[in-house]
Amino acid sequence: MTLLIGRFEYALDDKNRLGIPPKYRELLTQEKSKSVFVTSGMEGCLYLYLPSQWNRLVENGLQAFSLPDKEQERAFKRKFFSEAVEVELDGAGRILVPQYLKAHAGLNGQVLVQGAGTRAEIWDSRRWQAYEKSKVAPAYRTVSKSVEL
Repeated sequence: MTLLIGRFEYALDDKNRLGIPPKYRELLTQEKSKSVFVTSGMEGCLYLYLPSQWNRLVENGLQAFSLPDKEQERAFKRKFFSEAVEVELDGAGRILVPQYLKAHAGLNGQVLVQGAGTRAEIWDSRRWQAYEKSKVAPAYRTVSKSVEL
């Protein structure tokens, strides 16, 4: 299984184009693809999937989306899939971020593209800093008391 790792800083240009890290582009070449899947993520970011990761997500019968409350499940699927887009990289290794996804993630200027294992996440830099301070750092401290890697 391919894992997306690392943190990369980019700037969203005035045409809503965003660079994709060279390491991720190499993985796309290995997959013989020129496009990625992007959709609204949780906690105010965007999710970016390589084609193989996207296919794995949907091939398992959408088990990851199964919830006890079927109304919530339908609502979640509606947002997640209706906002998903397959985006081809241009010659400079950039993708065009649709306006509705830019708005969802509050992307303005400085952007982080960072690995999250089976996907990458796209964060507005300021939003990530606030989220990291309020949620990530405390969770990391708590979990580190129980896990040995």
